[in-house]
Amino acid sequence: MARVFISHAHSQQGLAKRLADGLANAGLTPILDSSALAIGDDLLRHVLYSVESSDFVLLLMPVGQGSEARWLRHEMNEAIGYKLRSRNISVVPVYLGRKPVDAPASGVVSFAVDFDEHGEPSDKSIEKIATSLRDLPRIQFDRLGPAEFERLVVALLEKLRFFDIESNTTNDYGFDLLARTRARNPFGGLGIITWLVEIKYRNDSRADISALHQLSSRLERFPLETNGVLITNGQLTSTAREWVEENRKRKRTSITIVDGTQLREMLIRYPALVDQFFPEV
Repeated sequence: MARVFISHAHSQQGLAKRLADGLANAGLTPILDSSALAIGDDLLRHVLYSVESSDFVLLLMPVGQGSEARWLRHEMNEAIGYKLRSRNISVVPVYLGRKPVDAPASGVVSFAVDFDEHGEPSDKSIEKIATSLRDLPRIQFDRLGPAEFERLVVALLEKLRFFDIESNTTNDYGFDLLARTRARNPFGGLGIITWLVEIKYRNDSRADISALHQLSSRLERFPLETNGVLITNGQLTSTAREWVEENRKRKRTSITIVDGTQLREMLIRYPALVDQFFPEV
């Protein structure tokens, strides 16, 4: 049963309780933060200390320009990153109203809670959160072998509107798939972006730096606008993460990392894929 830790500011205690009740009715195990966050708290340290055994952390995010809202958005930008992902912790923002334009870009899934004319959160919003998180415990990558994991990745890319997905049938190392996406340019037209996709299924749950070196080396032989993505069921080693940061600063090649934690977050958006690859036992 999925454990969902609900972290919130002092002013959101009532809403947090309402959300916890909705999640419990959906069969989840909500855990209310016993020490509501106050402005100035270290969010990263608070999350690491509190939620080691929780599958997901829902962080209630006030929407607006108040000091509380600004502080939480700042903390999200600073804190949600490698330190949380390396602990296999997914922190999911729950915006209390319309998601703001300056919302942190970290993470791949977030929710928004709508309110009725009486200021009460809508049942539909809570149900959507519960339905999405309910599939989480089923997503266990060790239930798949390498070939099945690759099929899962291809199916997910198709959901993400990648097209012309082809297996690398050459002797070139560094990527498994070549795929394309469409992107709108500043003049309103559509362009084509080419992606090299490297898939790493790891039994030891850690993807090392060698795969990144190979992917980066292969990208350097393609046109400059070609992007790379490494998708793994595990986590990157600390050395590999340092390499990613250095590569990003030097802007040598464009490489996106999708680790096991992020991959789970993406999959809960597509219940049909969860049913197909992780059927209920």
